[in-house]
Amino acid sequence: MSKIRVHVFSKIPNLSKEIQLALPSAIVYDVLPDNTASLKDAEIIVGDFDLMIPHIYHLPQLKWLQGTWAGVDKIFPYINKPLPFLCTRYSGRYFGQIMSEYVITQIVCNERDFSTIRFNQQQQIWCQDGKISDYRVISDLTIGILGLGTIGSWIGRCLSMFGAKILGYGRKTHLDPAIDFLSSDCYYSKSGLSDILRKSDYIINVLPATSETTGLLNGSVLKNCEEKKPIFINIGRGNIIKEDDLVQAIKNGWISKAILDVFEVEPLPKDSVLWSMKEVAITPHIAATSQARHVAEQFKENVSLYLENKPISTAFNFGSSY
Repeated sequence: MSKIRVHVFSKIPNLSKEIQLALPSAIVYDVLPDNTASLKDAEIIVGDFDLMIPHIYHLPQLKWLQGTWAGVDKIFPYINKPLPFLCTRYSGRYFGQIMSEYVITQIVCNERDFSTIRFNQQQQIWCQDGKISDYRVISDLTIGILGLGTIGSWIGRCLSMFGAKILGYGRKTHLDPAIDFLSSDCYYSKSGLSDILRKSDYIINVLPATSETTGLLNGSVLKNCEEKKPIFINIGRGNIIKEDDLVQAIKNGWISKAILDVFEVEPLPKDSVLWSMKEVAITPHIAATSQARHVAEQFKENVSLYLENKPISTAFNFGSSY
């Protein structure tokens, strides 16, 4: 592998060290927020998108920016013309595995009512009533996944291994043959959104923030859920539904619970009604965090593709804003 020079501009602890371990022959520079002058000479940057915002169009030598996040929604508002360099997101099997762990954990905790079990322990109550013992297992569930990219496919494949029936929603007209855990009659595109909402016990949103996904579940769209009253898990982006519409869907009984890791506004404002709703579980956008070793390993894989002028699957597309 050719010797490359890499500038690392990130808040992820030990990222420079892990990149050096992954690419021993590379020359790795650690760029600090208060001393960014060296970025002007950088040809390859591994960086956090939020840190890159002020510099995005002022990098004359840059050929490739490898991001450390899956989403580009933080930086996209500042991109007003195609980027003059390759920009790739951090995604793939690492994020997919971590997101899958989060989803499975939330489903199992909800189905077995672990919150009540914990409360009972604190009160020294021995109780086996209700969902504590009469619970559904994953193989009993029909799970709809909105978004069948790398992360959504990982989640679907993991859940299908536990025996769940998976329904998938994507923007493509036809199912990608690579998604082998899903049959064609369980795949829905735009016109089938109401069907997947109506049939699911859980709805998992993994869609990115784009103009097409903004407000996808707004208004009365979730009324399609009122028969099965599914649990809504949002690990994609908060733009998919307005907070007021989500609250109304819960109050109307269209969905029975919302497990939320992403929100319209982050951090979630203290005056948000979501904090106090018993039907809502909140985590602070930590369903999957970027781990230094994983970022370095994916970067190493991408370096091989980059040096051979081969396409990188996570390359940012200006036209689709993802």
